[in-house]
Amino acid sequence: MSKEQSMKHESFGQISFSRCNGSERFYGSEIQQDNYIQLKISLSEKNMDLTCERYYPYERLVQIRLTSSQFAELITSLNNGSGVPCTLEYLPGDIKKRVLPVLESRKEFIHKQFKQRMKGFSQTLKDVQSRVLHTINKKTLSKEDVRQLTNDVSYMTTEIESNIPFFSECFQETMDKVVIEAKTEVENAIQHKINVLGTDALRRNNDKSIQENSPF
Repeated sequence: MSKEQSMKHESFGQISFSRCNGSERFYGSEIQQDNYIQLKISLSEKNMDLTCERYYPYERLVQIRLTSSQFAELITSLNNGSGVPCTLEYLPGDIKKRVLPVLESRKEFIHKQFKQRMKGFSQTLKDVQSRVLHTINKKTLSKEDVRQLTNDVSYMTTEIESNIPFFSECFQETMDKVVIEAKTEVENAIQHKINVLGTDALRRNNDKSIQENSPF
């Protein structure tokens, strides 16, 4: 009888997706997740005998994790855009798991930028106030004085009517995205739990039916 035959080649690969539990942070996500998707790609060995073929992973090449939202976007946006952010856990040559650095959130970034903008705006207002007080104390105004006053008024009008509301809109948009992402992740976690419970219930009912119908 023929023995089992094994084959390895640098082009043989094996890929798997797993749903994992555990609190993790993710590149490209504003919120920490307790449920996520993990992707592994490994070198593969092919074993054959007379009855079947089997494939075994034997060396991990890459391991990444994605939020449920990132995974859904990945598989539903083929040929669209430049890809989806993912968190690298292992690459060839890595001895230990890669640790994601603590990243500044977009909410924190906008808040910091707004604070800096307001600091600069406050200083500019002080400068404008000083120039205006100096100018109005003059007996006559030159064309340059009028031009400077006009520019100062235009700057303050633009800042109050356009720039400050823009920061507010950016902040609100970011918060809306965070809320939507959080709701999506919660819904995915609930749906996964329902699926697991449903599968377990079907298995128990199936086992019970088999026992009831068994002649022994």
